[in-house]
Amino acid sequence: MVKKKEFRGYITQDLDRLIRALAAIKNGDRDWSISDVLQDALETWAKLPENQELIKKHNLNNLD
Repeated sequence: MVKKKEFRGYITQDLDRLIRALAAIKNGDRDWSISDVLQDALETWAKLPENQELIKKHNLNNLD
């Protein structure tokens, strides 16, 4: 099992309501927690072309 780290952030009340509603609706497919949603969103964000360029430019693939 992969070791997980705590990640905190602040979002607007409207976004909070929307994310919680979507997570509840998606629970028909799988049991989505807010942590799952955050993990998925951050992975998607990291895969954006501009972020991939920064990862390559600064050798961020090799962070240990």
